[in-house]
Amino acid sequence: MAVGKVMKYLLFFFNFLFFLGGVIILSLATHVSINEADYRITDDLLPAIRLLMFTGAMTLVFGFLGCCGAIKENRCLLALFFKGLLVMFLMLLAVGVLGAVSRTTAAQELVRKHMTQLLPLSEQSKEVQESFQNVERSGFCCGFFVGHIDWGNSTVVPDSCNCTDVSRNCTVLDQREIYSTPCMTYIMTWLDRVSDVLLGIAFAFGIVMLMGMGFSMVLIYQLRNGRKSII
Repeated sequence: MAVGKVMKYLLFFFNFLFFLGGVIILSLATHVSINEADYRITDDLLPAIRLLMFTGAMTLVFGFLGCCGAIKENRCLLALFFKGLLVMFLMLLAVGVLGAVSRTTAAQELVRKHMTQLLPLSEQSKEVQESFQNVERSGFCCGFFVGHIDWGNSTVVPDSCNCTDVSRNCTVLDQREIYSTPCMTYIMTWLDRVSDVLLGIAFAFGIVMLMGMGFSMVLIYQLRNGRKSII
């Protein structure tokens, strides 16, 4: 049964890219999981890493099935590829909707839970203090929840809280100006931007999945009817 060569090789090329994407996702997720201490992965983030590994593995498998189905003109493999993409698309859609609805509250509670354990900041290790001071400098903020009080008494508030940008909200503490805005606001804004990027990537990935399902259905139809496409 002959099919249009353009559609056949277009679907093969598409699935080859899909296969490579699965290899990259699985490799990166596995690397992060193995070296979780280096990336400071907490127990709360491990399920997301494992989900990413599962997604990469499924993408790899379905991409391989799609490649074989397209080049061998096998309706069974193409049908498996279509069904697999459909399931992954529905999962992606569900996760995307839930993430868009609850991302701000969930992220804020997660950050609040971990940061509460670090208060007062002045009692933490030098590495933790230096990391947070970098956040204060880049975010033009001081402290986490309630400002400089999160560091402890006024004598231990670091220079990173000094108000170097007069256009920001500042207050006076022991004859020096410091930022009055807590870093929670800055961190939540940054998390929202990251979430927007991730949702954008998920949306683009969903479009690619729909294209793959469309290509596979056209090729299955051509194989079933045993005639060449007009393409």
